[in-house]
Amino acid sequence: MNKDKTIAVIGAGIVGCSCALWLQMKGYPVVLIDPDKPGSGTSSGNACTIADYACVPVNSPAIFKNMPSLMFAKDSPLSVNFGYALTHLPWMMKFLSNCRPAKVERISRILGRLLSKTYDGFTPLIEYCEAGSLLSQQGCMYLYPDQADFDDARAANQLRRDQGIEFTELDAADIRDLEPGIKKSFARGLLFEQATQVLNPQSLVTRYFDTFMSNGGEYRASRALAVTHTDDGLNINLADGETLAADRAVIAAGAFSTKIEGVGTSQLPLDTERGYHVQYRGKQSLLNRPVSWAGFYATPMDEGLRFAGTVEIAGLSEEKNSRNLDYLTRHAQQMFDLPDQPDQDWLGFRPTFPDALPAIGYSLSSEYVLYAFGHQHIGLTLSGITGKLISELINGEELSHNIKPFSPRRFL
Repeated sequence: MNKDKTIAVIGAGIVGCSCALWLQMKGYPVVLIDPDKPGSGTSSGNACTIADYACVPVNSPAIFKNMPSLMFAKDSPLSVNFGYALTHLPWMMKFLSNCRPAKVERISRILGRLLSKTYDGFTPLIEYCEAGSLLSQQGCMYLYPDQADFDDARAANQLRRDQGIEFTELDAADIRDLEPGIKKSFARGLLFEQATQVLNPQSLVTRYFDTFMSNGGEYRASRALAVTHTDDGLNINLADGETLAADRAVIAAGAFSTKIEGVGTSQLPLDTERGYHVQYRGKQSLLNRPVSWAGFYATPMDEGLRFAGTVEIAGLSEEKNSRNLDYLTRHAQQMFDLPDQPDQDWLGFRPTFPDALPAIGYSLSSEYVLYAFGHQHIGLTLSGITGKLISELINGEELSHNIKPFSPRRFL
């Protein structure tokens, strides 16, 4: 492809900025398009973990047994807006069909293979942006209140072992030694010793963006409304009334990717899992590493102690749900000595397909449009390798990983 041609990347979250940087490193002129500050959307509020161990999808065979308690119990990490769910029953049914054991095993294998490439895509960006100081490598822990919970997780943990993911099993004494600040008792745990965390995901995206701009990148602070074809490329119609010419377009707008006309995304079963966090300023010293239990993470970061997680099925337009924030706050206070109320709360939108796999590759509508979205809970983790694969596709290189399982055509 002619490297004088401009590549437009629509979406300036962690995935979009990673795509832009990889293309820039390949020598392409790139314009990044987003109406908001880069990284200020869903990318800013995650659990801060590079979760290359996260090959077990949200889909689970246990969900059939646990669904009533998950949906109706007061103390549940899942909440559902039933009006919204009823209007999206096809998506819900496809999600449940992917909870069968054979499907879950297949998804885990596919995710495990891609996750094994995490640092192939991530580390070159960290080096290019000189962002090593924004990372910490103290590992990550999964905790279980009692032996029965640990036993229930054996099948999921075996899926991790099957993908070559290494971890150490912990008993109660090990957990107390590693994390003496936790006041709640846990019987068993896992330690992923090589796991890395980002100290502040907003700072990381800002570093990416600043590096991109200092190396000749272009940014348009406007919403991309539609993409149309011309004789020699594409026109991208922006909300500010301007039209931008480009040779290729990469759609990396997360949960909002289906809102862009002319790129074929409206045909895809993309929905959103709404995620929340609460944060306690200055309390990061209570914990040494990210810790996960009860469906969410506690993560020490440079601004404080963040509790992120929960899943809400309610679409893009509903306001924050106080039930989810109360759930996080209540569990945070069970774990640590904290103030009655957090200093910050947040809502974001995880872009999710019913099979828990992202869409990476050419669009359904054009060889000039590529997809890079749908990473559900692991967008931060998979951002670098996604950017690398997109740059290889555009540059006509042999791909460093098989992307057939992530083709959007799997839904046709």
